[in-house]
Amino acid sequence: MTIVKKTVAIHPIFDVYVRKTWSMLIDQGFDATYSTALNYMLLGQILSLIEQPYSKKIHNDLQSFLSDSASVEELNIEDYAENLDSLIESRKKNQDMK
Repeated sequence: MTIVKKTVAIHPIFDVYVRKTWSMLIDQGFDATYSTALNYMLLGQILSLIEQPYSKKIHNDLQSFLSDSASVEELNIEDYAENLDSLIESRKKNQDMK
């Protein structure tokens, strides 16, 4: 399994459902983490799309999300902030080594 150590900005609504899924998995006795729940949800969606293409409504909802510049900008800002924090941390470590 590939482990990616990167912060990902997740829309607050999606976070709520990941946490609900996480809780559901734990309640069912699985040794689940946030990542387990997120992967479970994504795999379920991928498999359902393979079996049956999504409807026009889902397509429109996805396009609406991408057109919601405020939400996309918020997610991108979180990503940029994490990258900047990592760069600053890396530079501090390099300066400390000198």
